[in-house]
Amino acid sequence: MAKSNRKKATFAQKELARRRVFYHRLRNICLKMVGEGYFELLPESSLRLLYVHRYPPIKIVLDGKRVMDEQELAAYKQMLAGLLSEHYIDIPSGQQISYARFMTDVLVLLHYVQYRIGNRFKGFSKLWEAFSPYFTTTEWFEKQKTKILQIMGMNDMYLYDFYRGTVRFRFDRMAIEQLGGTNEIRIYRLRHSTLLQEVEGKKRVIVKMGIPSSEKVDKLDWLMITPSQLGIPDMEDGISLPLYAQQHALERFEERTLFTKGYVQAYLGYLFTEGNPKTIVRKNHVLLECYLGIHKVGYFVISLHEDKWLLRTFLFLTNEGTPEGNRLKKLTQLEILDKKYLMLDRMDAFLTYDISGDERLRTFFVKAGCGSIMEYADELNRNDDNLKSPEFIYRYLSRSNI
Repeated sequence: MAKSNRKKATFAQKELARRRVFYHRLRNICLKMVGEGYFELLPESSLRLLYVHRYPPIKIVLDGKRVMDEQELAAYKQMLAGLLSEHYIDIPSGQQISYARFMTDVLVLLHYVQYRIGNRFKGFSKLWEAFSPYFTTTEWFEKQKTKILQIMGMNDMYLYDFYRGTVRFRFDRMAIEQLGGTNEIRIYRLRHSTLLQEVEGKKRVIVKMGIPSSEKVDKLDWLMITPSQLGIPDMEDGISLPLYAQQHALERFEERTLFTKGYVQAYLGYLFTEGNPKTIVRKNHVLLECYLGIHKVGYFVISLHEDKWLLRTFLFLTNEGTPEGNRLKKLTQLEILDKKYLMLDRMDAFLTYDISGDERLRTFFVKAGCGSIMEYADELNRNDDNLKSPEFIYRYLSRSNI
């Protein structure tokens, strides 16, 4: 009996400690969001209710065995946890709150004040007024929700597989979407449609490009592209054809930008449904501009193949065949193999050597139209003090008397 009482006492002590930690987090949230004195307006009964109904961390539920294996699931959970803890909500006061904390402690507090507080205690009107700019019905909240879901969607891009399919998550059970949500996200893998296509005399496997359907969670809506969307004026615009991609194109994108190949499908989906495609029309193909965020990094090469558009490859901004790459060649006399040797045909050189910080080299790239690569490198290298001197590149360029 005494042993049982000790167990009960130990459990009660641990529960009390957990509750005090939770109260401490709520106090910090109140300080950041509305300032001093507001946490103290919450009576103990309200604090206990908030503790009992607190939202749990995000839980991942797989829809079937083919979605991902145990190793992929572990990596997915780790990456998602990192994204949610390393990205922050900006509060008007200048303070920040992590996405992970926002989707749990902040939401339970907001939901309580907005929907459940009623006229239950003396200070409720002050709390309601102070927190009202953050309520779930405001434009501010909708903006934060969109940002969070976009960041979470980044996680899915890393599990894109040419053959196995596209990963997406369903978020309707999350507290950010629904009052009283369980914070469960259900993960699906949407099947791809592939076929064999003859390209330059060889049979290649190509994949149909699409975006997750807004109506059915387990379906892709295929991209249908008109000639005018690609900037082609002399074709019948009423004809819209599906867009396919070679695996080669996705691999070149990943290799040259050092960004996941899953981004390509998401980017093209946005570009052809909501964006403004910018192209350069050549005799046998189209160059479609590609951006990572606000930074132009290169071009997708698209051509017409029978009854479909085919994404053939990806050219980095410095590659020959792009306007910028051709200008860079004239300025530096560098041939394809030279760029490859120096790693200037992909992001590697710009993240290894301090090219951006060298005035003369930066001038070359900016003059050629590759300034966006410099800006992207600056962003990625912001906290990196280990960049190598570009002297090696200078010595190589000196062979051409540049």
